[in-house]
Amino acid sequence: MTTFVRTPASRVPRFRKLEAVTWEELKERLAMGQDERNLFLPPDLSPEELARYAAGLANHKGGTLFLGVGREGQVLGASEIHPLQITHALFQLTQGLLLPYVEVVEGPEGRVLALHVPQSPAAIAVGAGRVPFWDGKRLTELRMGQALPEPDFTAQVLPAASLSDLDPVEVLRLRRILEERGSNLAALPDLELLFALGLLERVEGEERPTVAGLLLAGTPLALRRLLPQAEVSYYHHEGEEGYRFREDILRPIPALLERLRDLIQARNRVRYLTVGLFRLEVWDYDQEVYREALLNALVHRDWQSQDAIQVHHHPDRLEVSNPGGFPPGITPENVLRHPPKRRNPRLAEALYRLGYVERAGSGVDKMYRLLLKYGKEPPEYRLYPEALTLVLYNPELDEAFVRELAEAQERFGAFSLDHLIALAHLKRVGEAGLPELARALQLPEEAARRVLSRMERMGLVRREGGAYRLVGRDPLGERLLAQMDRPLSRREVEALLGLSPKGALALLRRLVQEGRLERLGRGPATRYRKRG
Repeated sequence: MTTFVRTPASRVPRFRKLEAVTWEELKERLAMGQDERNLFLPPDLSPEELARYAAGLANHKGGTLFLGVGREGQVLGASEIHPLQITHALFQLTQGLLLPYVEVVEGPEGRVLALHVPQSPAAIAVGAGRVPFWDGKRLTELRMGQALPEPDFTAQVLPAASLSDLDPVEVLRLRRILEERGSNLAALPDLELLFALGLLERVEGEERPTVAGLLLAGTPLALRRLLPQAEVSYYHHEGEEGYRFREDILRPIPALLERLRDLIQARNRVRYLTVGLFRLEVWDYDQEVYREALLNALVHRDWQSQDAIQVHHHPDRLEVSNPGGFPPGITPENVLRHPPKRRNPRLAEALYRLGYVERAGSGVDKMYRLLLKYGKEPPEYRLYPEALTLVLYNPELDEAFVRELAEAQERFGAFSLDHLIALAHLKRVGEAGLPELARALQLPEEAARRVLSRMERMGLVRREGGAYRLVGRDPLGERLLAQMDRPLSRREVEALLGLSPKGALALLRRLVQEGRLERLGRGPATRYRKRG
């Protein structure tokens, strides 16, 4: 990211003189409309206004400013303006930082001046502290000292990329995805579809793929040649040392996600819990959760880094690492609450239209909710100087907690994410004060207090001596004790409550430790009966 500094005029890059543009070429260009690299301006602008637009273009990507053209591309003419007037005014008003090459194009409808403006390596101000910025649709202003918006690498067209680098099979895959979603885009011809998704740009009259286009529909050869960093490495570990299996995957994102799903699911265990009339599937790693983790890595990674995304699949955790840290202002301590920031808007927008991601940035919320719903820990973020690792933990399944949570939501309705976070944290640590719970909730203490007060009124938590604890509900234990009119074996408890052998044993041991049951006999003859 570039901060505002001034560079001597001798260091500002200037366009070399281009071959003369013909009137026909000009008209063809004007018919395409304005975009982030081409700007249409009427001839009656003041020198200061012209300087602001030229500097705004230089502060973004550079491009061409057509003077004497209406907003809709109609030629208005600029016969009264001499090119030397423009270069002199821009040089003076930008303190020598901007000196575009001005080309005169004349035709039957009048005279147009084409100002070829280079991208500036440092921000150019026009007036005291006024830094214009053209974002492709409008001219805005940044404050002096404010960072220039980070350029979207996925919106760029690589010099060596061409339309032949897109795979027709992958384009068809995108169309099928849109058809399944009922999107009107699915009815568009191929080129129009790719333009609508932001996967193509017109460069000098030629259709060429953006980086986002290559990432979503590029051929294997094009990815290897132009974007080798799009590779994702999957590792399966059975212990802490070394790995059992590895596969390096270099495919467009839809095919990449399918292959990663197959690799993870082949090693993903599932357990079933019956709660009332419903059966819950509890996976080691929920498919929606790890899909969100993978999409976050793809959407938010630094695509200019040559490093690959890595997925490490352990029995007790899944780690997804991507080059590039959080966007500025976001930390592990506020990631849940901070307004979303997109490092790669063009790619994110295409994935949104294809139904992979939410526009509102709710992927982190979704991961939290699904993990906590099944008694797992919230995601952990490990931040390094040039990388970010997201860790999804797979602790031993606490059947009793998952059942209690499901039964409580049957009574009260679906819990808010705040309620789930507080319940899961207290389940893990036993008791916690307001400052600790506020940190877990990523909320100010006053807001956290309101959440906990509501949970007190619902009978979910209680406050004692400045600390909060879960209210001692034990529906499984109470159900067992109510039906225990004789000593029961562990297998009988499993059948009675619908528990797994591990779940039944854990419940029986806890009730024995609490003094509510006593154990009789040993081995296969072991029975449990109520005390008193």
